Amino acid sequence: MSRTECQFVLIIPDGAGDRSRPGGFTPLEAAHLPAMDLVARRGVNGRCRTLYPELPKGSIVAQMGLLGWDPRRYCPHGRASCELLALRGPEPLGSGDLAFRANLVRTRGSVLASYNADAIPNRVAAPLVERINAGLDGRFPDFELHHNLDFRTTLIVRDARTDPRCFECLEPHEHQDRELDLEHLVCARTGPAAALARRMNDYLAEVRALLAREGTSANLLLPWSPSSPLHIPSFREHTGFEGTVAVVAAMDFLQGIARAGGLEFHKVGNGRVDTDYRGKGETVLELLEGGCRFVICHVNAPDEAAHMGDVAAKIESLERIDRAIVAPVLDYFGRRPDALGCLALVPDHYTNSALGDDEARSAAHSMDPVPFALWDGHRRDRIDRFTEAAAAAGLYGPEPVSHLEILALMGVVENGRPND
Repeated sequence: MSRTECQFVLIIPDGAGDRSRPGGFTPLEAAHLPAMDLVARRGVNGRCRTLYPELPKGSIVAQMGLLGWDPRRYCPHGRASCELLALRGPEPLGSGDLAFRANLVRTRGSVLASYNADAIPNRVAAPLVERINAGLDGRFPDFELHHNLDFRTTLIVRDARTDPRCFECLEPHEHQDRELDLEHLVCARTGPAAALARRMNDYLAEVRALLAREGTSANLLLPWSPSSPLHIPSFREHTGFEGTVAVVAAMDFLQGIARAGGLEFHKVGNGRVDTDYRGKGETVLELLEGGCRFVICHVNAPDEAAHMGDVAAKIESLERIDRAIVAPVLDYFGRRPDALGCLALVPDHYTNSALGDDEARSAAHSMDPVPFALWDGHRRDRIDRFTEAAAAAGLYGPEPVSHLEILALMGVVENGRPND
C-alpha cells in the first residue's frame, strides 16, 4: 500500500496527564494499560506542549493545535462558538455577537458545591433551559440560552460588540468548593464591557430566582469562556491531506470545529465517565474498514473524572479506553500492517485530579507538556510504558515539541507544519 493510501489514527484521552500522585502513582502509572504500553514500546515517545500562557488553558486551544490549526491565530478565545456550530449549523453568530459556555451548577449558600449540578441529566436539564428562555425572554430579548449536553449550555448575547477578552469569568471546574460572589459572576476587565457585565449579572440573578422555584439539583447558571465566531480554513486546504478525515467524539465543541473544518463527525457517547467506550471503538474500526484515511477519537472521561476529584474513576476510564479503543485499533493494524500510517496517543492537556492539593486545585488544567506515543512501524525508542515519566525519557522527551508538529510527526502532513 502506498503512503498516500495509509491510514492514521489519533486517540485523545482528554486530560490523561496528571501531576497528582495519590498512593505514589499518577493515574497513568496506576492504571493497567497493556495496549497503550504496547504502542509506546513499538513506537517513539515524547512530550508535547499544547497550551499557551496568553490563551485559555482548555481543550479547544490544545485540540485545535493537534489538528493543525494554530490557536494563536484561529482560537475564538472560548469554545462556546464552536459548540454553537454543532447545535445550530453554519453561521449561528453574527459578527457582533458573543457566546458564553454556561454550566448549570449547584451552590450551597454562596459556595460552589457541584460544577455540574450533581451530574444533572439531559432529561432534566433540557426542560430547565426551555423554562429559563420562556421566563426571561421579555426582559432580556437579546439573551438566548441553548442546551448542549447534560449540565452544559451556551448563552448567546446578540449584538454585544465587545471583545470576549474584556470579560473575566470563573471556570466552574476550577472553583469547586470555593466561595462565589453571586452578585458579580461576570466581571469586566475594561470600561467598555462594564455595562454588559452588569446586565448579564442582572440576568443571572433572575435565572437564580427561577431555578430556586424549580427544585432540581441546579440552582445557578454560571457563564464562562466567552468567545467570538469561529472561522478556520478547511482541513484539506490547510494541510493538503487527501482522503476522508473523521472525528469520533461526543463533545459539541469538537463537532463545531469538525463542521467548520470540513471533517466528518460521528457523535458517540457522552462527556461523562460512563461514556460509550465500546461504541467509540467500534465506530473507529468501522471507519477504518470503510477506507477512512484519518480517524480522530476523543474521549472526555479522564478529564471529567479528574475534575470530579475521583482518581479511581480516572484510572478506570483510562483502562476502558485501553481495552475498548486502543486494543482493537492495534489489532486492526496487526491484521493489515501495510495500512499502518501511524497510531498516535496524545492527551490534550494535564488535568490534575487531587483536589485536596491547593496547587492542583488552582491549576486543574496545567501547562505541563503532555506525554505522547507514536507507532508507525518504522521508528522506535527504548520506552516500554505510556506514562508521564517514561515519555520524558523518550526520543522527543528532553525537548518537548509543539502540538502543531504532531500531524507532521505522524506523517499526516509532509514538509513540516500545516500551511498558514
